[in-house]
Amino acid sequence: MTDNITLPREDIIRMAREAEDYVDTIYAKGEYHPGWLEVFNVRFAALVAEAEREACKKLAQEHAAEYRVGGRLYAPLGGNYALCAAVACDHIVHLIEERGSK
Repeated sequence: MTDNITLPREDIIRMAREAEDYVDTIYAKGEYHPGWLEVFNVRFAALVAEAEREACKKLAQEHAAEYRVGGRLYAPLGGNYALCAAVACDHIVHLIEERGSK
C-alpha cells in the first residue's frame, strides 16, 4: 500500500496531449483562436482532477481492505474499531465517487 498519490510525469504528459487533442476537435488544428488556451486549461484541469480522484479512491479502498476481517490491521486494532475504520474508508470512496459524478 502506498500513500503517494502524486501523478507520474508520463500521465501528466498524456493528459496534456489528450486535452490538446480535445481542443483541436473544437477549433481548427493549427489555426490561432483566442479561446484555445482557456478550453485547453479547463479540459486539462478536469483530467488531472479525475486522475487525482481515482488515486484517492484507490488509496481509500486499499485502506478499507486492511481494516476488514482478515486484513493486516483487523486483529491489531480490534474487530469493532477496525470494522468502523473500514466503513469510514468505504464512505470516503462513496464521497469521492459522488464528487466525480457532478
